[in-house]
Amino acid sequence: MLLQFRVANWESIRDEQELSLVAADEHDDLAVRDIPGTELKALPVVGVFGANASGKSKLMRAMAYARDAVRYSHNRWNPRGGTGRVPFALDEAAVARPSEFAFDFVLDGVRHEYGFAVDDRAVASEWLYSWPRGRMRVLFERRGPQEIELGPGLRRGFGNRTRMVWESVRANSLFVSAGAAGNHPLLTRVYDWVDQMTMAFDENGGVRLELTLRMLAGPEQELCHLLTQYADLGISDIRSEERELPKEARAHASAVFRLLNPDGPPVTEESWRQSPEIVVSHWSPGGTVELPYRAESSGTHTWLALVGVVVRALAKGRVLVVDELDARLHPNLAGQLVRLFSEPETNPCGAQLVFNTHDVTLLSRRSYGYLTRDQAWFTEKGTDGATELVALREYKVRDDRDDVVKKYLLGAYSAVPTFDGDVGRELARLVAERAVMCRCGAEQAEAKQAPQSEENWDEESQKQVSPLL
Repeated sequence: MLLQFRVANWESIRDEQELSLVAADEHDDLAVRDIPGTELKALPVVGVFGANASGKSKLMRAMAYARDAVRYSHNRWNPRGGTGRVPFALDEAAVARPSEFAFDFVLDGVRHEYGFAVDDRAVASEWLYSWPRGRMRVLFERRGPQEIELGPGLRRGFGNRTRMVWESVRANSLFVSAGAAGNHPLLTRVYDWVDQMTMAFDENGGVRLELTLRMLAGPEQELCHLLTQYADLGISDIRSEERELPKEARAHASAVFRLLNPDGPPVTEESWRQSPEIVVSHWSPGGTVELPYRAESSGTHTWLALVGVVVRALAKGRVLVVDELDARLHPNLAGQLVRLFSEPETNPCGAQLVFNTHDVTLLSRRSYGYLTRDQAWFTEKGTDGATELVALREYKVRDDRDDVVKKYLLGAYSAVPTFDGDVGRELARLVAERAVMCRCGAEQAEAKQAPQSEENWDEESQKQVSPLL
C-alpha cells in the first residue's frame, strides 16, 4: 500500500514535491484501507491534472525511474556508467545537486519509508526506516557511495547476509538492489514491494499487450474476458497464433547471430519465430467475424494493453501508475476504469491507481470515476520553469456544492494553459494577410488559365512557330 511519493530535482521538478494517498476526509463509499498504527486511511485512487508541459508525466516518470533504479541498479547498470538521472536543467545549482526519491508505504502490516538520492555518477544517500509500533526505527542509512550505517534490525537479525550485501554494493548501485541480488530476507521484501509497482506508458504498450494475451490464456482468463467485454468494444474473443519462420530465414537468422555473437550461447534454428499474429473476434448478426489486430482502432489497442495490468493489480492488490489515462479512451470508459479501483466491491484486495489526465469530467460528480477533493492534484509550472504539485483540498472546495469542473476550466485552481492575447491577435493578422495573398495568387492563376480569343491565339502561335521556320 502506497502512502506517499516524494521527488526533488528530477526533470521539470526542481524543489521537493509530494504526492499523498492519505485521505483527508471520510469516504464510506471508497475502497480505503487502514494505515497501521494510525487512525488514517489510504486512498485507492489519485489523479493529477494540469496543462500541457506542466510536469504531470514527469511525476509519473520519476516514480518509474525510482522503481527501475531499485530493480536494475545492481545487476544491469554499467558499474562505471553513472546513474542516468535527469536533474532540473534550468538552474545551474540544481544540476549540481543530487536528485532525490522516496516511497512511504505499508509492508507486512508495518509502515516503511525507503528513499535514495543520486548524482550523475553515484548514490549520494539511501535510507530505510520502519514504524513497527508507532515509533521510527532506523534499518539503515547510507551517506555517500560506501558509508552505510546499519540499524539494530539489520545488524543483529541478518548479520552475515547484511555484511555480504555491504561488500558487494557499488558506488552506483542501491543497497536494496544489491540486497535482493544477494537474497537478503528483509531487503528482498522491500525490493519486491517496489518491483511490483506497474507502470503504463505508451512505450511499453507492446509488453502490456503481451501480458494481456498471456493472461487471456491463463488462470485469469475469465476476468480478462469480462474486462474486455466491459469496454463495449464488440469483441467476443482475442487470441494470438504462433507463426513459424521459413527454414531459409531461420538458417539466415542463426548465421547472423553467430557472426555477431561468436562467444554467445548456442542457438538452434528451431528457436526462431515470427511475432505472433493477433486475431480479434467480433460479434455480428451472422455470427463471429475475425479481424487482424491492426484493423482495430487505437482506442481498442489502448484498452487491450491495459486489461492485463488492471486485472493483475486488482487481483493482487498492487499499485498501477498510468501516464495519460484519457489518451484514446472515451471519458465514460476512463471513468469506469477509475471506478473499478474506487469501489470496495471491485477492489477488495486494496489495489491503487495513480494517473495523470486531461479528462476534467473526472472532477464532476456525474462521472463514473468521480474524484473527491483529496484525490485530485494539479501541476503548475512557474515562470522559472519548475513544476509545483498542489492538492485540490488546499483550496476551499465543497464537494457537494461547488462546480469543480467549471472552476478548474476557468482557472480558479491554476493548472490550465494561459493564452497571450497579443500573440493571438498577431496570429490572426498574419493568417488574414496570408489568406489575402492566397486569394490574389488564385485570381492571377485563373487569369493565366483563362481561354484566349482566336485572334490572340493566332498571334501567339505565329510568335512561337516563326523561330522554328
